[in-house]
Amino acid sequence: MSFENCVDGELVFQELKELAVKAKGEKISIYWLYPENKIAHLFSKRITKSIEYYKKWLPKLLTQHELEASVIAELRTDIYIAPNKQLEVQAYARDLNGKEYVKNIYEFADFEPYESKL
Repeated sequence: MSFENCVDGELVFQELKELAVKAKGEKISIYWLYPENKIAHLFSKRITKSIEYYKKWLPKLLTQHELEASVIAELRTDIYIAPNKQLEVQAYARDLNGKEYVKNIYEFADFEPYESKL
């Protein structure tokens, strides 16, 4: 969810935002680590390419935070339109003991007014 995340000359953010609008409040989730029985959302080639790039970077990120993937049961990014019509982005993690961690992400800051292309 960065304005620097361009794939094939297009912002991935804009496409994810469009998906969130179409979902009408339902969460669009990018699963970084997930249980085997979880079915991941199917994204466009552009979004999938971006996700795969960041998945390769994930082990380094975990190491920087002194974490091991083996203690994480689920790790995802949720994108949705809140009831106040704001685009919301949340980081979600659940450890092997079932403890959940949720953090709202505000650094992406969507400064442009929304105009649907649907």
